[in-house]
Order: sequence, then structure tokens, then C-alpha cells
Amino acid sequence: MKPDFTGRHVLLTGAASGIGRATALEMARRGARLTLVDIDAHGLGDAARAARGIGARVEEHVVDLADGPAVEGLARRVLDENGPVDVLVNNAGVAIAAPFVRTGASDWAWILGVNLLGPLRLTRALLPSMLERRSGQVVIVASLAGLIGAPGMVAYTTTKFALVGFAESLRLEVEDAGIGVTVVCPGYVRTNLARATRYDNEGFQRFLEGAPPWYGMAKERVASEIVESVLSRRPLVVLGPEKVGWWLKRVAPEAAFAVARWAARQAGLWGDVPHERHRQGGFAESPMERGARPSKGEHAPPAPIRDPRTAGVS
Repeated sequence: MKPDFTGRHVLLTGAASGIGRATALEMARRGARLTLVDIDAHGLGDAARAARGIGARVEEHVVDLADGPAVEGLARRVLDENGPVDVLVNNAGVAIAAPFVRTGASDWAWILGVNLLGPLRLTRALLPSMLERRSGQVVIVASLAGLIGAPGMVAYTTTKFALVGFAESLRLEVEDAGIGVTVVCPGYVRTNLARATRYDNEGFQRFLEGAPPWYGMAKERVASEIVESVLSRRPLVVLGPEKVGWWLKRVAPEAAFAVARWAARQAGLWGDVPHERHRQGGFAESPMERGARPSKGEHAPPAPIRDPRTAGVS
């Protein structure tokens, strides 16, 4: 018989779709009491109804994780109304596909707010109650891009590397207090993250939209690994065939560098980077900020897709 989560309070962000929804449903099957969080009210409601259909007790909160006061208010409400959190799963995330010199200040503020500051604030708000009880688990869903650099996605990889470092350092601080910390680093997963991505790169967008249905991992597999990692308190979970790049990086860094550059080009993620929009001492204004189509001679052609802040994040 599998160990279960009966009676354990799990708070999970990015629960409206993808890995978050799949993890919520797996936790529900194992008896967890759920607090689900997302910016996508419609998707969150669907996920909550599905979890209740399994028999779970579910609370749902529509919150923008980039909004610091809203995150702190969420933590206070959850603790006051639903009691201490036993397992915190920081899963919500967004992405930017653009070279560094074409990633504007507002783009950085957006991705740092959701991917990094959101998890930091929520963990900081909920951790004291775990320390007081000397019990709890913090799970951070990062990415293989938190272990391997990805040209053409500098902002995204920056946030994911930061999450990996945060998880490792936090684990060293709190392990003796009975708190477990796990960071999960999957490769490509078939989710709706593309809907929560700002594109300045038409080639990579076409690559993702045209990927065959067998490409990448199923979100249910990642959810299962997350649940098992909580039960076993594994500190690091690396998933997907792309992890060979991480292994190669550790034994042959220069070879890994060459492979990463080649793979990024094949995926349409990266090519020649134009420099004319870079302004020394500050951020360039990007087409994502302007909402304008770059000129034909530039290598990141499209106007952005609809604002991802109105889409589900996971």
C-alpha cells in the first residue's frame, strides 16, 4: 500500500493547469487537504472541482504571485482559516524566450516577480509555523534550465538557477529543525507553459507549437515524482532525457557548452543576437514592451502573444 497524505495540508501554486493541476489531483487521491493557488480563476476552479470529485477538501485562492502584499495576505488567510501548512509546493512559473539584450526592464520585473520573488515571499511567510512545529516540507519546481544555461532564455534560466540555489541553501538551514526541502528540475514537459510565455523569438514558438505529441514528459509523471519526493524527502529530483546535458556539464564542461549551443539553435531558441537596441547602463526597450513587430533584418521577429498574465501559469 502506498504511503498517503491523509490529514496533511498541502498548499500548491500554479494549480490551474499542467504540473500543478496534476500534482493537486495526485495529492487528492492520497488524501491530502488542499489549498490551491493560481492567477487563472477559471482553470483554478476546474482543478478544484476535479480534486473535490476525488474526495479532497479544497480551498482555492486567485492570487498574482508577483504581487507581494497579495502573497503575504494569502499566507495570513491560509494560516488563520485553514491552519498550518504541512507541504508547500512552489510550482507556478512563467517564461520569456528572448536574448538578454532584448529583454526589457518590465519583462525582468514580471518574470522575477512570479518565478522567484513569489516563492521566496510565500516560503518566508509559511516557514515560521513549520519551524515552530519542527515539521514540514518545501518543494520548489524549478527546471533543468536551473542546472544548465539556455541561450535565448537568459531571464528564465536566471530565475531557475536562483531557485535551485535557494532550495539548496534553505535545506542546509532548516534540515536540523525537521524541515525537508526538495527542488525538482524537469526537462521539457507537455504543459500550458507556452501560454504563459512572452516570445521575442518566432522560431522557438514554432518549435514548441509544432512539437509532436510524444515529445517531452507527461505532466502526470512529473506529478508522481513530486509526490514521491515529498514522501522520501529527496533533496534534488532531475527528470527527462535532457538531463544527460547536466551530467555532461559536470564531467566535460566545454563539450556541454558546445552541445547546449547546438541544441538551442536546432530548437530555434537562439541565433545571432542583435546588439543595436542595447543601451549602456540600462535595459533596452524590447519589442515585448513596445508591442511592435521588429524589422525584417532582426532575429526575433514576432509581436508578442497575448499577455500571459491573463493566462494560467504552471
